[in-house]
Amino acid sequence: MNQKIILAYDGSLESQQALLKCKEISQWEHAQVHLIAVVPYDTIPVGHETSYYTEQHNQVEQLRRLKTLKEGVKQLTDAGLESIGELLKGDAVEQIVKYAVSIEADLIVLGHKQYGNKLERWWRGAIPKALIEYSPCSFLVIIVK
Repeated sequence: MNQKIILAYDGSLESQQALLKCKEISQWEHAQVHLIAVVPYDTIPVGHETSYYTEQHNQVEQLRRLKTLKEGVKQLTDAGLESIGELLKGDAVEQIVKYAVSIEADLIVLGHKQYGNKLERWWRGAIPKALIEYSPCSFLVIIVK
């Protein structure tokens, strides 16, 4: 029984498809959906060996993700579902796993686009694979082709 569902949500096509699937699952299970967005602490390359972190860049990204998160929560709420939005900061995999443990989540849902060549799969596929490895609960990947 899935009573607490986490959806990693960034507003992308993949996460929009996962949101639609989450609506179906949560209505069927009468579950609470936790939409979470993670703002990474990125560094900006300056040269071959140095980089720096800009607070301004992070604030812009944080506002963008917060807006997207609110829109997702509104979609779920408008559909009559119990939903909570959380904006987290740091490494996406670490923060999602930590959040899942803290709320004793039953299911993590993630949208994922399949890529055609090996380089694209290697470059973009790290987060779903890592989440599957470290997830403290069941995991559902919504494939977008």
